[in-house]
Amino acid sequence: MPTTATTENGNAAAAAARGARAQDEAANIQDNIERLRGDISALAQSISRYGSEKTSEYSERASKAGKDLADASQQTLDSLTEELNRLEHSLATHVRRKPLQSLGIAAGIGFLVALLSRR
Repeated sequence: MPTTATTENGNAAAAAARGARAQDEAANIQDNIERLRGDISALAQSISRYGSEKTSEYSERASKAGKDLADASQQTLDSLTEELNRLEHSLATHVRRKPLQSLGIAAGIGFLVALLSRR
């Protein structure tokens, strides 16, 4: 039969072993927490880089679309200016060829505008 001293030594040894396991588990948990912090930090950096890349990409796309729109608008304006100059030249040529007819047409249009503006 074991003595009281032996039982107390066994209990103390068991308690010490439990304490050592608890400290090991606490250290293991702390290591896991540190690893998770590192993973979260790396994930945050990855998300930040991804966001920056997408922002740059969309900014470039928008800039290119704006430039394309400006170029298309300029081409349309140039085309309309050329057409207007051609029509102006054609009208001036017609007036030089038939000045009396042009004067009569202008007077008739002026008379019609005057009639319509009185109403």
